[in-house]
Amino acid sequence: MQAVIMAGGFGTRLRPLTNNIPKPMVPILNKPILEHIINLLKLHGIRDYVVLLFFMPDKIKDFLGDGRKFGVRIRYVVPTEDYGTAGAVKLSEKYIDDNFIVISGDVLTDFNLSAIASFHESRDTTATISLYSSKNPLQFGIVLTDDKQRIVRFLEKPSSSEVFSDTINTGIYFFKKSIFNYIPAGENFDFSKDLFPRLLKEKIPIFGYKTPGYWRDVGNLEEYIDANMDALKGKLDHLESYGKLGSCISPKANISKDAVIESSIIGSGVKIESGAVVKNSVLWDNVTVSKESRLLYDVVGKNCFIGRGTRINDYVFIGDNCHIGNNAFISSSVKIWNNKRIENNDKITRSVIYDDRFFSDLFTDSRITGFSNLQINPEFGAKLGAVYGAFVGAGSKIIIARDSDYISNMIKRSISSGIMSAGANIIDSQVMPIPILRQELKSGEGDGGVFVRKSPFDRTSTDIIFFDKDGRDLSGNKTKSIERLFFSEEYKRADYDKVGSFRYLERANEKYTKHFLNCLDVAAIRKKKFKVVIDYSYGIASTIFPGILGEFNVDIVSLSAHLDKDKITRTEEEFHRSQKHFFEVVKSLKYDIGFMIDSGGEKIWIVTPFKDVLDGNRLLVLVLKMYLLVTKDVKKIAVPVRATGEVDIVAGEFGVEVERVKDTHYSMMMACDHEDVKFVGGAFGGFLFPEFLYATDGMFSVAKILELIAKSGYSIDELDRNTPRLHMMKENLECSRDEKGSIMRKFMESTMNYRQELIDGVKVFLEKDTTVLCIPDRDRNLVHLNVESPTKIRTRSVMKEYKKMVQSYISKEKQ
Repeated sequence: MQAVIMAGGFGTRLRPLTNNIPKPMVPILNKPILEHIINLLKLHGIRDYVVLLFFMPDKIKDFLGDGRKFGVRIRYVVPTEDYGTAGAVKLSEKYIDDNFIVISGDVLTDFNLSAIASFHESRDTTATISLYSSKNPLQFGIVLTDDKQRIVRFLEKPSSSEVFSDTINTGIYFFKKSIFNYIPAGENFDFSKDLFPRLLKEKIPIFGYKTPGYWRDVGNLEEYIDANMDALKGKLDHLESYGKLGSCISPKANISKDAVIESSIIGSGVKIESGAVVKNSVLWDNVTVSKESRLLYDVVGKNCFIGRGTRINDYVFIGDNCHIGNNAFISSSVKIWNNKRIENNDKITRSVIYDDRFFSDLFTDSRITGFSNLQINPEFGAKLGAVYGAFVGAGSKIIIARDSDYISNMIKRSISSGIMSAGANIIDSQVMPIPILRQELKSGEGDGGVFVRKSPFDRTSTDIIFFDKDGRDLSGNKTKSIERLFFSEEYKRADYDKVGSFRYLERANEKYTKHFLNCLDVAAIRKKKFKVVIDYSYGIASTIFPGILGEFNVDIVSLSAHLDKDKITRTEEEFHRSQKHFFEVVKSLKYDIGFMIDSGGEKIWIVTPFKDVLDGNRLLVLVLKMYLLVTKDVKKIAVPVRATGEVDIVAGEFGVEVERVKDTHYSMMMACDHEDVKFVGGAFGGFLFPEFLYATDGMFSVAKILELIAKSGYSIDELDRNTPRLHMMKENLECSRDEKGSIMRKFMESTMNYRQELIDGVKVFLEKDTTVLCIPDRDRNLVHLNVESPTKIRTRSVMKEYKKMVQSYISKEKQ
């Protein structure tokens, strides 16, 4: 059997340790991870390798050579472009004779490869994947198998809400050579995203072998030091154990007899002087630790000097060629980049060069959020702008906008400077609602967009939101590409005479208003002569929507209708208080309806004189019913998986198909691409009308609902009284982050006898109109449990049963 070793990793999340070497060359017990992989393959009789390289290929070639010094045969493939995992392996086809294994060169494992190979051959299958149970499956592809060990579903690097199992794809594959028939040449083609789904679609069996033993993807700095400690303690069968407090010390190290060394890895040429204390740490080659210094749970790169009496707290990572002076103090969780000098008596409490918050991931969906002027500061904004400008390309046009907050203005300017430094051009739309920015991009005015705002949920934080050239949120692939550029610093600034230009956006409000009115039956609204209360939440919609409303012959009372940077973010208590006040105003005035628009101009809430603020799910159902009453020939609508089953009841009355999508704005936007989908609604006040815009727009939603009321002849209250209801209960169950995957797997296994929906979390259909949705929270350590049925009694009974079930999984995990 032959092996293809994938050794092209950048190791961006291991910086500063990987600034000078590729990830597979990072040492574990003083040997590169790649050497440990080779030794494991040799242990199982595999000695003929194709090594796939990409980043710093010469570093690996110089180390491995032709393989003879390791007693193996090595040939190399260096792709000229990023062809994806499977696309890169395709390039090795000419060297492969028969069955072969694909394994990553930057994981630490002791798996019994012979056992997996025997399983693969006994099944006579095209593909076998090595599987493993992980406490935190979010960074990996998760897998679902049937009782015959055949794989039935994949999900690559799920969000927290998408986790349905703790069984992960380890990236160790056994293939027949015929697998190459399913991989196109010269294309970006991934194993989990492309190849395996294709095999499933074509009914080609893929088997999963759940492997006992040790496996760790050394994906970040904390994982790196933990992997070294595990190896030191003998947790890998084929590696020597050094005992509870033993250390792995190079014979070429020089250590004073008066130094204290415990559970550490000491490289070649290291010098540790008397009185120094080194515990649970990794010192690379040629490090000097001077007298009376102390290191605890740290990693120090090559050729570093640690001065006398210096204290380095836990989880400090120091790059190569650094000089730390005498009596310095470095606080916990600090990273120090290569070639840095810390002076005598310095106290370092923050990472040098980079802030810790953004060390692993920048984006949540298409948004970056951080503490204002601390994490998201002008320096960060300028770098991010340069990265985004390089990503979009020199000569491109970027439309940028903001809310009314001063920090948003500052960060917008720093991002603009960065974008221009990469040779891209800025079109500044100043203070503008997000929906208008999207419309400008949709009309072809730019190649990308950025919006900066104070976070609506936390007044101490700033959001930076990115848009594609058509105004949509960025896809996950694009945000990952931007992250890689940001962390690798492999982006170019423009030459001095190619810096981008700057101009202001013109006539955007006029174009938006014209398109807005063209998509409505204005005459129907005018004829109704509505009396409406609008609460603008002190947001940007107040700068344009009053002028549009003037076209509708409506009697308007406006609340919170001026820009106020200090009030655009509200706590939950402040929000509920403002809603209560809003209801009292509408009730006392006896107006027809009241609309509250969020400060970003994207979502709405509704009240009537007879009903307090409508629940988001009920609002969705009533707006949908009005839409279907008025709009002819609707074939399909789309809603998130969390949306109430009342949607299906109403849609069924009109013979309309309901498509369920993930509970993200991006997924809702993508649903608009289907020609048959004419309406997309969320459960939290966001509505998408594709004929106007494939994104939520609170202003258009207000006008469209007025049109629907006018043309249907029903008020919101009348529809509410005459539309069927289901009863929903929601519970939030606390669990640790590591428990989420196993909880979801056990929940799914326990409900296999019922129809299941695995779009977002696990939704179980117990009987007609009775469902249970179990979905992990994306950010918090919670699992959400939503139960819905036709009666309150049934809903409470089902909730009691399934809450007890899920809690039993949590309690077992904690034992």
